[in-house]
Formats: sequence, C-alpha cells, structure tokens
Amino acid sequence: MLTKNKIPLIIAGVICLEIVIYLWAVWTTESEFVFDKCARNSGRFSSMINLSILLMIGYYGFKKINLDRQKKDAFRIILTLFAVNHLIHFFYVFQNFKHHSITLSIAENLHGFITFLCILLVPIILWFSSNFNKLLYFCITLHLFNVSYFIMKTFYSKVKPDAPAYHNQAGIVVTSVALAYILYRVFRDFKSTKHV
Repeated sequence: MLTKNKIPLIIAGVICLEIVIYLWAVWTTESEFVFDKCARNSGRFSSMINLSILLMIGYYGFKKINLDRQKKDAFRIILTLFAVNHLIHFFYVFQNFKHHSITLSIAENLHGFITFLCILLVPIILWFSSNFNKLLYFCITLHLFNVSYFIMKTFYSKVKPDAPAYHNQAGIVVTSVALAYILYRVFRDFKSTKHV
C-alpha cells in the first residue's frame, strides 16, 4: 500500500527508473537523439501514471477517496510521483531542444507552461488540504482532463500515414475511455450527493 512513510523510497524508485531510461538511451541511440528517446520514454511512463490516477478516480470516486485516509494518501502520492516524473521529463525535453538549438518559448507554449505549473502545484495543494471539497473535486477533474489532452495530443503527433504507431493510437483510446469513466463517476458522485 502507498503510505506517507514510503514516499522517499517511491520517489527514489522513479528517479532510478529515469536513470535507467537515460542509460538505455545512451547505450542504444546516437548521441544527438539520446534526450529525444529519454523524453519519449519518460513521457510514456508519465502517461501510465496519469492513467492510474484516472482509473483510481473512476473506480473509487473522489468522495470515497476523501473519506478513506489510506486512499487519500495513495491518491496524493500518485499525483506527487506524476509531478516528480514529469519534472524529469521536462528536463529531458529541455535538453533535447537545447541539443538541437530549438528555443523553448513560454509565450508560444503558454498553455503547456501553465499545465506544467499545475502538475507541480496540484500535489502540494492536496497535501495541504485536509478535506477534498466540491471545488477541489472540480479543479482536479479539469486538471486531469487538461493533462490527458496533452498526453493524447503527443500520442496523436506520432501517428503518420506511413507510420500508424498503433501503440500511440491505443494510448489515445485507453485514455479516452478512462476519461469517460471519470465523467461517469463524477456524475454518480454528484447525483448521490443531491440525495443525501
């Protein structure tokens, strides 16, 4: 079970995995494409963590997560891991851009920059929130839809007529189904609240 005392160990695990991703890229790729490969695989791991967050909300609902301390801590930890992993992912992306002399402009990527800030801030907000109220529920749901949009957009960018990239198409379908699952859960949670 994911508990607070295991956070350092779990974060260390994520960092070790990212080091393995880097070493594997160095071992199997030409030097100019190392950070590109790192960013790609790190992004895939982020998408898996994001999917686990979506499925957790879909399965339990925010209401049950809020009422169960263990579930609440697990939810916070998974979001924290997503933030840590995405921070490393951003480092790989930045290094890839730098290596290819591409400018990473905040003005041109304002939506992405705001999303990245939210990825870092959401776990902090949750750790300082003793109760997950309706406003927080709405904001977290909106945040997850936004993050999932970026993930699916990345998947879609890899799909070309000459390279169908079926694993990326599968990623879009699975993420879309998970988002539909969340909508179903949100509807049920709010419906049950009205009858209380």
